[in-house]
Amino acid sequence: MLDISQVLLGVLSIWALLCTLLLLSYHRTLRRLWREPVFRWPVLVVESDDWGAGPLIQAEALRDIAAVLSRHTDASGRFPTFNLALVLAVPDGPAIEKGGAYRRVELDAAQFRPILTELLEGQARGVFALQLHGMEHYWPQALMASEDAAVQAWLRQSVPATTEQLPSALQSRWVNAACLPSTRHPDDAISGAVAEEVRAYRRIFGSAPAVVVPPTFVWTCATERAWADEGIQYIVSPGWRYTCRDAQGLPGGDEGPIVNGDRSSGLTCLARNDYFEPWRGRDANHALRALSVAISQGRPCLLENHRDNFIVDLQRRQQSLAELDKLYRDALRCHDDLRFLSSSELGAVLRTHDPQWLILEAGKRLPFFCQRLRDTGHLWRFMRLAGLSAMGHLMLPTSGTASSGTGRQKRS
Repeated sequence: MLDISQVLLGVLSIWALLCTLLLLSYHRTLRRLWREPVFRWPVLVVESDDWGAGPLIQAEALRDIAAVLSRHTDASGRFPTFNLALVLAVPDGPAIEKGGAYRRVELDAAQFRPILTELLEGQARGVFALQLHGMEHYWPQALMASEDAAVQAWLRQSVPATTEQLPSALQSRWVNAACLPSTRHPDDAISGAVAEEVRAYRRIFGSAPAVVVPPTFVWTCATERAWADEGIQYIVSPGWRYTCRDAQGLPGGDEGPIVNGDRSSGLTCLARNDYFEPWRGRDANHALRALSVAISQGRPCLLENHRDNFIVDLQRRQQSLAELDKLYRDALRCHDDLRFLSSSELGAVLRTHDPQWLILEAGKRLPFFCQRLRDTGHLWRFMRLAGLSAMGHLMLPTSGTASSGTGRQKRS
């Protein structure tokens, strides 16, 4: 007859073996969650893409956005920063129609002066931070080679072109999507295009870009190396790198996940974690929920936005401006220690592991690590079934814990 202690020992041995196998199976996920920096303060970063060369209505929209941002200040007394990913050129339609070869109009052309003026004034006031999106929001040769009559008409129009009207696949700059699935550009073509756009950015704004946001988040390691060679320091991602467009034109070739502070080809990575897109239903309330989740996990909240929330018509702009105002007003009311940063400032914190912003002590990081585990899907469910989640809670310190709900988190 078996001794009860032997039975218990056998059960515990099997449980320990299963737990070990579970942790080994997910060791990459666990290591990634642990190494990701933990912030001392709630941080809100809004990034808005596609601005720059294009419809002149952008000047009015930028002026209105700057006015909203100027109404709010964080716990340190600074304004919110709208991080604007800039496109530096659009097609010169009449020149293409006349000569048959691709020609561009760049952001410092006379016709775009109202837009450039608002960008520079907002930067001087501290409400805009400028970053590189691309020379164009497409690969020019891919558009010229397209057999789509609408694309050819778009290239030749006389008014400043709106890139959002292009097929999604052709808006990707760093792969050739003229035919699907896409093909890779030669490395020397990428290096030349990156050098050209960085030169143009430096000429227009007087300094090299520190941050790059790949158009449609389709790019390759060759593109990263070219950006790093040109002095760019930070790359914004959606948490993944997409390296191609598939046969249906969708982003594919997923590489990742990518977390804040990762290094790739010499660049420091920033990872967006949600959206602020009022015209697509992701309004201020949606963004505020994302902010609360990010705070509970010790992460900065990086929200993705696009200019089409503000430039299509007056009704859309007014709605988006009202939601933008609500986002900052309610974020400051719910989190009175909230901090605003530009993307480049956030990148510098991550690159230098700044202890004024980051919690470095393992014991104080543990509560935020546990909160991150809750968002891992299968891993968290397996941990709950195995009882590991309950053991984790018993190990947590009694103070400085992260809350899974809204409101402030106590940090030290």
